Amino acid sequence: MRNGIAAACLMIASLTPSGLHQDPPKSQAPPQSSTASPRPKTNPIPDTFVNLKVLPKDINKPKLVDVMKRFSITFGVRCNYCHAVSDDLTEGSFDSDEKDTKVKARELIRSILEMNAHSSGG
Repeated sequence: MRNGIAAACLMIASLTPSGLHQDPPKSQAPPQSSTASPRPKTNPIPDTFVNLKVLPKDINKPKLVDVMKRFSITFGVRCNYCHAVSDDLTEGSFDSDEKDTKVKARELIRSILEMNAHSSGG
């Protein structure tokens, strides 16, 4: 659990404006096996975002998806843990605030960003 929290803290600390405008690191993961479930033919993640309260309002889709993937990997959860969407992401609403886990994730991000700004003198 400690390693997961430490990884999350490092990931969130990278959410400074300069960190968000860098290209995400290239993945070293091996290719997916053919036994993985097929992806939907349409991309269910919206191209524009209407309910950003902590992340920059002008964040582009690839960077936002990278941040969300890091959360998913760090905490071992899927998108629907925080977002009111179906497991395959085809139903529901990413911008909904109905899940308490999304509210708590925002609080965590804010706290870490504030600590990071305070420790760097900004």
